[in-house]
Amino acid sequence: MRVLIIDDHALVRDGIATVIRSLDPDAEIGHAGTCAEGMAAAESAPWDLVLLDLNLPDRPGFHALEHFRSTYPEMPVAVVSGQEDRDTVVRALDLGAKAFLPKSSDTDRIRAGLEALLDGRVFLPESVLHERIGTAPSAEASGDRSKPWNLTERQLEVLALIVAGLPNKLIARRLDIADSTVKIHVSAILRELRVTSRTQAVIAVAKYGVKLPVA
Repeated sequence: MRVLIIDDHALVRDGIATVIRSLDPDAEIGHAGTCAEGMAAAESAPWDLVLLDLNLPDRPGFHALEHFRSTYPEMPVAVVSGQEDRDTVVRALDLGAKAFLPKSSDTDRIRAGLEALLDGRVFLPESVLHERIGTAPSAEASGDRSKPWNLTERQLEVLALIVAGLPNKLIARRLDIADSTVKIHVSAILRELRVTSRTQAVIAVAKYGVKLPVA
């Protein structure tokens, strides 16, 4: 597992790195204090996960997330931020973040979030998970978190790539299928989860603790 931490506070980076190593002693961890440094690190080698602060000195607010996602759309990004209101979380998901770790969380909560991410699950603040959204996995599938709801194997692959923040064109390229086929799968997924958007689908995956295929 290769994890890149982009945060302008060295203490935060070191703290997150310590938790990651407690979960995966073999993890390779990169550090960057600005968006520019993070982009350079991403250009030099691929990363399995990028942990990105929202308020970096050279690209404050959502600018760093937008820049990172547009430049490296296939690299999974999880936001780490001191802002954790619903609008901020949803906006981050809309821009392709696959998870959101509030900096206000205690060590156990941070550990739980990182453990979920390293395990291939989605982690979001409790305030978002408490919303009434989507539907629980079907009774037939609820005993197996790797096969949630009544989705085909292909639909699960598409859902995993939606969670990873990939747009339809990149999903089509990754799975070697037509754009129109991706759209059909996305529509079927939203119907099965009883949600109306990709962001709501990500929230539903997090809410029910679903583990998806590796994207």
